[in-house]
Amino acid sequence: MSRDVAPTTEAPLRLTGALCETLIAQARAAEDREICGFLACTSDRHGPITRYVIHNRACQADSRFEMDPAEQIAAFRAMRERGEQLIAIYHSHPTSPAIPSAHDLAGHSYPGVAALIISPHAAPDQRLRAWALNGAEAWPITLLCR
Repeated sequence: MSRDVAPTTEAPLRLTGALCETLIAQARAAEDREICGFLACTSDRHGPITRYVIHNRACQADSRFEMDPAEQIAAFRAMRERGEQLIAIYHSHPTSPAIPSAHDLAGHSYPGVAALIISPHAAPDQRLRAWALNGAEAWPITLLCR
């Protein structure tokens, strides 16, 4: 189920235009496989955003993502060493809209961390969408790519 309006407590997710284009290009290059990874920045959210690409090891990688556990641990270790915090978990929907699936809702284990979904072949304003997920519901978060 999706709400039309995000709660007022959700801050916009601000990414550089270059990062947004990089994510779309990564999703396009993967063709029919979902991509996935993390976005992190310093705790004050004013520093640069670091992209951590994580290998998708799902058997059905055209419609699911399953992050490689060793790569996740390495990414979290790097975040800790850099003084960063996780701000978004991204993945792509190669052939469907950038709207959370039932699988996405059930698998999102980080409350307070945005789910960024990339639909590389959608209309330009629908290619990247950010969501707040709580296991049963999803609501959009304002995404600013500048």
